[in-house]
Amino acid sequence: MNTSRTLEQLEAHPWPPAPSGSSPMVLRCHALRKKPLANLSAGDCRLLIGQDIGTNHLVPLALAFLEAKPLIEGDYYPGDLLLALFDVPKKYRLQHPESHARLLEVARRASAELTEKEAPLGSEQKLLKELNAHLAKGDA
Repeated sequence: MNTSRTLEQLEAHPWPPAPSGSSPMVLRCHALRKKPLANLSAGDCRLLIGQDIGTNHLVPLALAFLEAKPLIEGDYYPGDLLLALFDVPKKYRLQHPESHARLLEVARRASAELTEKEAPLGSEQKLLKELNAHLAKGDA
């Protein structure tokens, strides 16, 4: 994957400017499509994937973030990027079984990391419960 290119370049589909009065999220999504993939943060990936923008190009980048740090925080809380990948359309997962396998492995590592904590916070307990539910269903 060429991370020096932007989503607009990779998709060969530039968007028109955001309409006036657009929400901050819409403005951010428009701006992120013009940013080289190498400059996107975990939070940028979480936002765009959550909006199903550039999913084909961003899931591999998100997985690289997660493989380095399974509970990486993408703006909101540890594990939010991982949970965002649970919501990727099933069609993508079926077309990219290698990404699905990588995601399952990261989810297992994150679950183990949370399980090993001596006194997990309430938010960590909730995240662990969500991860284990996804792993049990096999839909991670």
